Amino acid sequence: MGNLFSHTNQDEQSGIPREALALRNEARQLLSEAQLSSKQSQDEYQHGCRARAKELSIRKNAFYAQMNDKNEQAARIIFQHFNRTRPNNEIDLHGLYVNEALNYLENKMNKSRSENVLQLKVITGMGNNSPNRISKIKPQVEEFVRRNSLQATIYPGHLIINLFTSENSTTKNPSSNTDQCIIL
Repeated sequence: MGNLFSHTNQDEQSGIPREALALRNEARQLLSEAQLSSKQSQDEYQHGCRARAKELSIRKNAFYAQMNDKNEQAARIIFQHFNRTRPNNEIDLHGLYVNEALNYLENKMNKSRSENVLQLKVITGMGNNSPNRISKIKPQVEEFVRRNSLQATIYPGHLIINLFTSENSTTKNPSSNTDQCIIL
């Protein structure tokens, strides 16, 4: 049994701050409400009630805007939580949705380049907290590297991106690299 006097503001399994989890839950509720309003709008339109359909469509858009705002707030909290003590050549994308992770990565790369950081360690995790334990962020970061013709070395749970080379897209996996010279 755990310590009765310990108090934590984060989820014990994922390490994500409870405030961010609450915002994600609110965003999911808003998504449900937006989807319901959308369906109702379509039904009203089908029955010839165009004014009511328009009202519901506007309501749907408001729900989506609120949902996006809640998710942005959650992402900001999560990102700050996992990155507040990281050195300037690292970024931790744990807990973010894929699109959020890619936005934070791009911003960090731009900032790092402006600070003449040569390499960026991108911590993606291995998917342990994802459904079916399948990583969602790492494959998309690898695709981002390829799409932007960057050089990276891939490791379990993270990559190292070279920020000042973009000749030919090269992704290396050090555990399976057969081009290395081995001296016996």
